[in-house]
Amino acid sequence: MKVVHVGSYDLPGQRFNGMVIHRSLLNQGHESNYLVDIKYSTEPGVHALGPQLLRRLNHLADRLENQQSRQADLAVLGLGMFLKPVTWRADLVHLQLLHARSFFSLRMLPLLARGRRPVLWTLHDPWITTGHCVHSLGCDRWRTGCGDCPDLSLPLAIREDHTARNWRLKWKSLQRSAIHLIVASRWMEQRVAESPILQHLPRTLIPFGLDPQVFYVGDKAAARAKLAIPPDARVAAVRWTPHNILKGTRFAENALLRLPDGVVTHVLCFESDGTDLKKLATRFNVIPIPWLQDGQEMAQAMRAADVFLMPSIGETFGMMAIEAMACGTSVVVFEGTALPDVVKAPHAGIAVPQGDTEALAAAITNLMTNSEMRHSVIDNALALVARDYTEATYLTRHLSLYEELIDAHRRAG
Repeated sequence: MKVVHVGSYDLPGQRFNGMVIHRSLLNQGHESNYLVDIKYSTEPGVHALGPQLLRRLNHLADRLENQQSRQADLAVLGLGMFLKPVTWRADLVHLQLLHARSFFSLRMLPLLARGRRPVLWTLHDPWITTGHCVHSLGCDRWRTGCGDCPDLSLPLAIREDHTARNWRLKWKSLQRSAIHLIVASRWMEQRVAESPILQHLPRTLIPFGLDPQVFYVGDKAAARAKLAIPPDARVAAVRWTPHNILKGTRFAENALLRLPDGVVTHVLCFESDGTDLKKLATRFNVIPIPWLQDGQEMAQAMRAADVFLMPSIGETFGMMAIEAMACGTSVVVFEGTALPDVVKAPHAGIAVPQGDTEALAAAITNLMTNSEMRHSVIDNALALVARDYTEATYLTRHLSLYEELIDAHRRAG
């Protein structure tokens, strides 16, 4: 089997950006190549798109896209894939995260998906269904073509309202492209089914998976000792990204500050550089955990917590919630995203109404003060992870889909 993956980068987000599949294919003796805009690793089969002249032109195209509020329109670096022999001899092309950087134009899709080989695209969020944003939150204009955008500042922000033009580009490109979609959650599957841009395309649900040799229930006391946390502390953890409105950091902060004294004594702030923590520091022992690419370090820190807060208001899957569950940490999420179904609330995780910090604080209090309830949720979560969210299952489902699509393509001539 010869497979080519295409994405923005290789190592950042490697637990879900296709690198795990790429490595697995190589380990099984298949030919796999990963073409990326930004190459961090020296691993076999990973190639930076080029040549250099194309990169210079892409830099100019990126500036022009920003000035004209276009997205995935004028970029030219993606043309570099057509210059790679591995693309032309591939049995299948798997597109990953294409819009994290401006390198791939949607105008290339019809050429890539003309029928020479099957093309898959893993949708990491609903960006392809909208006129500019990654998550539209309460706006339903993606259903009718966008335009008159109520919030141009939502990620991915643009300067002027050209959302209708961007939406039409997506619609035209996908109407002329034979692509098979992969989604990670039922929430995203429903979004695809309701999108005028995507609803005609075949799709397969494959949840992301974890390596059980990395994310597992370990020695909580030892994990706390590494962070200088007393073994009897009451520890909450949160993804601390106040710059990203979608992650709901402000709701977590407000909920923690509502807690009665002693319910939580320590707060781990994942992805924090130590800034914007002054309010929490007035009540708790706050420990910033910088961005961790290493899964072992992530799991070790996650084990130190009793409860992990993920009050996202826009989430297509929620990898960190699954990682926390696998490490024996109870999880609290908001309703209205993919997360309640992913964590199978209320059995394997707790979901509260979106934006309700009082309910969020109450859920934290219940889990921290009711050990029987917390351990029941944790036990259910561990069973769920073992059943649905292992890396082995994730890889098996992908390889089966690859073989099915390649075989069907060959039979069709």
